Amino acid sequence: MEYMDLLSRLGVASAHPGGFKATKRLLEKALEPGELRILEVGCGTGKTACYLAEKGYRVTALDQHPLMLEKAKRRAEKQGLTGIEWVEGSVERLPLEDQTFDVVYAESVTVFTDVPKSLKEYHRVLKPNGRLLDREIVLFAEIPQPIYEEILDYFKFNKILSLDEWMGSLHQAGFKADRPSLDDFRGPQFAAEHSELQELDLTMLFDPEIGQGIMKYADLMLAQESYFRVCDFVAHKSG
Repeated sequence: MEYMDLLSRLGVASAHPGGFKATKRLLEKALEPGELRILEVGCGTGKTACYLAEKGYRVTALDQHPLMLEKAKRRAEKQGLTGIEWVEGSVERLPLEDQTFDVVYAESVTVFTDVPKSLKEYHRVLKPNGRLLDREIVLFAEIPQPIYEEILDYFKFNKILSLDEWMGSLHQAGFKADRPSLDDFRGPQFAAEHSELQELDLTMLFDPEIGQGIMKYADLMLAQESYFRVCDFVAHKSG
């Protein structure tokens, strides 16, 4: 079972490192109140998109996984949110017009793509002086090659970038960004909220394939977490 299928069947709302606590920290730090039009790429089950809509922002939420979008729409309906625009599509080829958004928001999504392509797409759809907010995994220390290749194969990563490589890719795509601080892969300040655990479809745990997928994730990422860090990129479209 592929990793994204595992997440969609479990109904994981905040799979990125740090979970929804990290989401709220970044949004509180980087977003001011006002009439902002925000694109969330890789919206998953819609938790962040709904949170942004509740704050009064105009939200477009994109995901390429139909089951994720279905669950996201159900979440919005349950919360009485009708103004979110849901889009099925690829991060690398956004089916959206140039210079449309004030903010592009991503949570451990870009690393799953061809990073230069995705960053160029984010830049394209942002308005002049628009911002990219992106929480991503960073390769912190050299990892044994066999383990690294197994991680790439399971998660379908092309590469896990170092902080220098992330910064270089952002600049090449036309962004200006300060060098961010790094968080531990599983920092204690980002322990899962009770609501996140309640949202999981625990009946899926009886599926042997799901159980194997969870064990595979633990073996590949959690057991190797010393090689990784996480950071919040806050970048501005230059020009």
